[in-house]
Amino acid sequence: MAGIWSFVVIAGPIVLIAAIIFAWLRNRNASKSTLREADRGAERLQEKVERDQTPL
Repeated sequence: MAGIWSFVVIAGPIVLIAAIIFAWLRNRNASKSTLREADRGAERLQEKVERDQTPL
């Protein structure tokens, strides 16, 4: 049982770092239209959150 946990403790962070690097490399060259679309979506979400908040 200790062998499995040793593997998880060592391999877990390595797999996590690999996934983060993969995502970063994949997303760093986003097109301008994709960035504009993401900005518009964030603005719409912020407007919805502000609209849906009830005053206390």
